[in-house]
Amino acid sequence: MSTTSEQLGKLEQDSSLSDNVRRLVCEVGLQDTDANSEHSDWHLYMTDEGTLQWEAFERVLHQSSSEGSHVSDYQTAVSRLAPVCRAVHAYLSQLSPAERRRKYSPHLTWTGYGQLFEECFDLLSTSDQTDRTLSLLQATAALERALGDVFLMNGTQCPSLLKDLLATRELTEIFGCTAMSCLHIVIGPPSSLNLRNIAWHGFLSPGEVPDMYVSFLLVVVTTLGEQTPFLYEVSHRTPLDLSPQLHQLQKVFPVLQVTDLPILRDVIHRTTFIQPSMMPYWEKALEKFSDQSYGHCLLLLLPQLEHGLRRVFAVVNNCPQRMLTAESSVLYTTFDEILSPTLQDGSTNHMSSELGDSYMEVLLDLLVHPEGPRVRDHASHGELDLTTIPAVLANHVLCVCLAFCVKYASTDTSVLSGTAVHVEQVVQRYKSLFHPTALLVQRVYSCMESMSTWLQVPRPSAGELKGDQPKPSEEVAHNPDTMAMQAVSVVNAALHKVLPSHNPDSTLADLSTPHSWQIYETPMRAWLCEPVKTVYRPRGELEMVSLLRHIMDNSQTASQNIQGTAEQRCELWRNRQLRSRQRENYARMLDRSGSLCQVLKTLT
Repeated sequence: MSTTSEQLGKLEQDSSLSDNVRRLVCEVGLQDTDANSEHSDWHLYMTDEGTLQWEAFERVLHQSSSEGSHVSDYQTAVSRLAPVCRAVHAYLSQLSPAERRRKYSPHLTWTGYGQLFEECFDLLSTSDQTDRTLSLLQATAALERALGDVFLMNGTQCPSLLKDLLATRELTEIFGCTAMSCLHIVIGPPSSLNLRNIAWHGFLSPGEVPDMYVSFLLVVVTTLGEQTPFLYEVSHRTPLDLSPQLHQLQKVFPVLQVTDLPILRDVIHRTTFIQPSMMPYWEKALEKFSDQSYGHCLLLLLPQLEHGLRRVFAVVNNCPQRMLTAESSVLYTTFDEILSPTLQDGSTNHMSSELGDSYMEVLLDLLVHPEGPRVRDHASHGELDLTTIPAVLANHVLCVCLAFCVKYASTDTSVLSGTAVHVEQVVQRYKSLFHPTALLVQRVYSCMESMSTWLQVPRPSAGELKGDQPKPSEEVAHNPDTMAMQAVSVVNAALHKVLPSHNPDSTLADLSTPHSWQIYETPMRAWLCEPVKTVYRPRGELEMVSLLRHIMDNSQTASQNIQGTAEQRCELWRNRQLRSRQRENYARMLDRSGSLCQVLKTLT
């Protein structure tokens, strides 16, 4: 067991909420006072159909419509709103599932996620505390997406953060000040209950958030739909398609089977990566994976992966206080800082040296790189269709979590199963798939493949083209070998300037000889297989990589266009549909295609 594992095992922590946050979330609204008891009757705030009466909420919050949706004192607002939330929860608890669906289902379709919100109600009615958090995670993601769709009815650029979206004039004009104030109190900025962020960033232990707040949030969603009927005409954005990224991810880890679940349970109970109070989430995630409920599995694992990494971050950087939720004046310790090269004070973040490049690359690929899946961001902001999360994505995230559990095992890894150890070994050998440099290498391969098919392009024989050959003067001026040699000379000279050790008379010039590309291709592929460091690269290098990717894109486009044109002209030539001038141009193109191919290969 490593030193870090030992230190993680010594951390005694029942809650990840700081004192002030815990007091606001878990205590302020639950204090029984005489003032609260008068607000316990749901008839005061709800219609017979179970939706909210905003006028009554204005009185509760002591707010007038002229004040707008701004809330200045969230502790006071929570203390006033909490008894109402308790009454709403009591009302929901007395409804049968059939009654609840009859009352609420018609008012959920405006979100575009009616099925997901019905699931949230169902999850809230179970006795399993992990289901409460799962309901909150799913509801906040779907609600953020739905509110963004409504914003775009009148707005243009949708804010990327929920707290900024809630503060927009567009939503206030549509839903009204009181409705937006209620959302601000429950899922607003860090000084509010801020339930969305503390859930998604992995700070909540099972049962820590009172059920009444989740119930209230769900009823707010139905009320918005009932009282704003034109919302049913809102246009919903298409969920994000991660198929291109998943095509690459499916090759990384072994496919976990239901028969592997006992092994996985053994691993999660033999690690210090998991805080004991969070264990029910991991158990539930495995259960959801077994049931092929991959969306729920993903929602449960992502916050727990962040929570576990935050614990490691706090240990290796000697800042145990960073395991807790920050106060409103300080930023949370989230994936962004955990994976950053430096801390907020400018000192070195020791996570990279603790984890090593391969583990960092796994995390950066999964969570950070712009062209990767960025699965936590996309899931938490409601950009993924949680009802159709594919098995490959849940499998990948589960394997990443499993690898960290093995890395910080509390026992000798020799006693762990072969599956668990194999997953960790895969991570140890992992090379980035979505870093710009890795994508550049992929583009080079693709460009090489495109140019390797030039010899397969149909063309007339030299004898058939005899009458359409270019004039002798053109043959000399545009001799393929001459042009290729000139291109090679330019590249050699440029290489010699930036790499003095490079010999300008080196075998790179062999590219000008017939069929030489096959000779050059083998060492080039070997060079592309060389490991390239991708963690924390300087900005200048990334700018150069971006330029090279642009060159590769243009080279491949040119290659494909030339091949397409050659095939089309050959077909027209054989059908005798080319005029005399067109036949000459076609012959000239074929004559020069060899030199052009050599130039493109040299650039590659």
